[in-house]
Amino acid sequence: MYEFSPLSPRVERVRAKYRDTVPYLDINRYRLVTEFYMANRNVEGSLKRALNFRNLCEKMPIFVCDDELIIGSYTATFKGSALYPEYGIRWLVPELEDGSIAARDADPYQYREEDRAYILETAPFWDEEGLCSKVNPYIPESYKSIANSCVVNFTAQDICPQPVGHFAPNYKRALERGFASVKNEADAKIAQLEAEGIPGDQAESYNFYRSVSIVCEGMITFAKRYADGCAQMAKETADVARKAELERISATMAWIADNPPRDFREAIQMLWFYQMCVLMDANMHGTSIGRLDQILGPYVQKDLDEGAITWEQAQELVDLYYLKVAECNKAWALRTVYSAPGYTSGQLITLGGIDADGNDATNPITYMGLEAMGRMRMHSPTQGLRVHPGTPQKLWECAIAVNRINGGVPSWFNDQVIMKALKKRGIADEDLWNYCLIGCVEPSIGGAEWPACGGLGISSYVNFANILQFAINAGKSYRIGPGPLVDLETKFGPSEKRLYEMESMDEILAAYEGELKYWVNWYVAINNVYETVGRRVMPQPVVSAMMCGCMESGRDVVDGGAKYNSTGVSGIGLGNVVESLNVIDKLCFKDKSVSTRELYDALIANWEGYEELREKIAGDVVHYGNNDPEADKYCRFVAESFADYVNSRVGMRGNHYAAGLYPVTMNVTFGKFTAATPDGRRKGEPLSDGISAVQGYDVNGPTAILGSVSNFDTSKYSNGLLLNMKFHPSAISDDAGVAKLASLMQTYFFNMDGMEMQLNIVSADTLRDAQKHPENYKDLVVRIAGFSAYFTEVYKAAQDDLIRRTELSL
Repeated sequence: MYEFSPLSPRVERVRAKYRDTVPYLDINRYRLVTEFYMANRNVEGSLKRALNFRNLCEKMPIFVCDDELIIGSYTATFKGSALYPEYGIRWLVPELEDGSIAARDADPYQYREEDRAYILETAPFWDEEGLCSKVNPYIPESYKSIANSCVVNFTAQDICPQPVGHFAPNYKRALERGFASVKNEADAKIAQLEAEGIPGDQAESYNFYRSVSIVCEGMITFAKRYADGCAQMAKETADVARKAELERISATMAWIADNPPRDFREAIQMLWFYQMCVLMDANMHGTSIGRLDQILGPYVQKDLDEGAITWEQAQELVDLYYLKVAECNKAWALRTVYSAPGYTSGQLITLGGIDADGNDATNPITYMGLEAMGRMRMHSPTQGLRVHPGTPQKLWECAIAVNRINGGVPSWFNDQVIMKALKKRGIADEDLWNYCLIGCVEPSIGGAEWPACGGLGISSYVNFANILQFAINAGKSYRIGPGPLVDLETKFGPSEKRLYEMESMDEILAAYEGELKYWVNWYVAINNVYETVGRRVMPQPVVSAMMCGCMESGRDVVDGGAKYNSTGVSGIGLGNVVESLNVIDKLCFKDKSVSTRELYDALIANWEGYEELREKIAGDVVHYGNNDPEADKYCRFVAESFADYVNSRVGMRGNHYAAGLYPVTMNVTFGKFTAATPDGRRKGEPLSDGISAVQGYDVNGPTAILGSVSNFDTSKYSNGLLLNMKFHPSAISDDAGVAKLASLMQTYFFNMDGMEMQLNIVSADTLRDAQKHPENYKDLVVRIAGFSAYFTEVYKAAQDDLIRRTELSL
């Protein structure tokens, strides 16, 4: 069995502080942005965003904690949450007015009374100035009447209270070039355009280059302020060892302010500093790191070879870097928190994979990153491991050892299928090898793509189960609570018949496809409307300064300046719809043992009075997830009808829309607002997650599950797939069990074209006991969906959904 190295005393102290600290709302950024916006109403676009960022760099407090070797923060509170009013804070006001944000059942935040008073005093300004308010007038009136469909997640107003996020900045370019070099390039382009008289077609590029120059100046200033701050702290401390550390940190910050890093210590510090600046500029949402081992590997290998650093010293720095990322969190509205609980920020780190020549790219950082998560029992940052036929056996063993300790860490991704999917999305052959994962499970070309994997932010989902509801109910809802009230006469799509008026499966499938296209069209429409406003109001000069394609084209990422562009949309409830179609086909049309009217009436009654029929469905019908061709036959239809239509759509940036199948925890949230479904599910119950079967219906073991979920072309899903599997710990209690699990995954990936897999290695009994005795399971990490979390910090409905997943053996 793979063995981990011990934690250093410093790392143990910082980790303990991380686990024991209750997050606070930190007002420093909010106050500075509010004051700047109030004083600069006449400035717009990229120039406004650049000047706002430079103002933050000049005025944010210098915050350095004891034991830190990697420094830089966009808050002045350890584990604090900054606020981003530029998007809108209307969601926050009621939770501050009644104090519920400090007592809610998911991700509560503490606050200081004087901060609360300032936010409430200035909130009316952001009612007009925030992006939500600026987008609201552009939302189509015809959409507002159907906004409570619970098919897509857009409300009738305030659709963007969060950043788009979901991208990986170009950290490699930042480290290779440095801030001063990019500023000099921007200044040269400004001078050239001025010499040419700023031609009309170049005026926007001129403003873009000005914004890049300003933000680079801001980052240089901020780094030098940290250098000076650490130098002053070194003078004031009586601790000789800490004095030496602070002097070294000060010298590092002074150097990287103007220059590229020279060694591993400088490289990992500069990586974090640029990452922190990107987050400070209103991007705290799924802002992923990319291929960490490929970014930092050359630096650490050189230092190890030259004896400039020991493995233990490098591992400690990696551990501390992971703790800096984990410290990041962002306060959300409670409604949003339910889709991704556990103080997760979605800053996914990618490890493993291949290099440009197709060879295995494993290096020391690959192992150090995995060990950091396993040894520290961390749920964040999320971590994805790229695998291929040449992945070393030792790496498989290391990653599985981490998985045994940390649920879903890492998640596993198949290079062969993902590269094929990205090629279909338009990625050039020379860039395919360098993909990374974003947020949850979404593939992207880190540093060269503005992928908007989550659409305009958190609203990137399509509820298949409600599409089926409208398809078999003449385009109307039959759900009466819980959740938002639904007018049962509102037309939610083109379907004209109810289930009992349909005479064949072909008619039902045609109705489903009609509703599907109707709602995908609305998803695309709302995203495109948002982007027409968002790109004027919230450009991204800090990201664009380094992103491949932007300096070359003179355009911001929100204007299509990146080398590649896409937008993601994810379907939820695949298993429920596959199962439902199978039930209708078998019972109503083939066996004719149940009339379509009886099944329809059972749905309207939420199965009350139809218990015998519900038991018949559970016991007599073969189920998706058991490798039965009859049960699985609608998997391809549901999966590929969605992917084919989504992938055919094009957005504002010339971007391809890209299909995905992953829920975060929206299968639980959407389930609350979804009517009863023909698979026997009652209204309000969770939907199936990812590409998995309905919870508890997959009873024939892991190989059968893999056979069922392989019934469609996974390469059509370039925005990612999610397959959850839960194994009892006894299944991999020894080397033989580890080998069996590795073999199972290798078969799925390399023989069955599987794209992704994530594992919980925990028993249902343990999870139930953790619900009863949370004090005994403080560090129990589980995989919820596209992210992991401490089980005891997740709200109960999400805990219950995890417990219901089938427990597997090998």
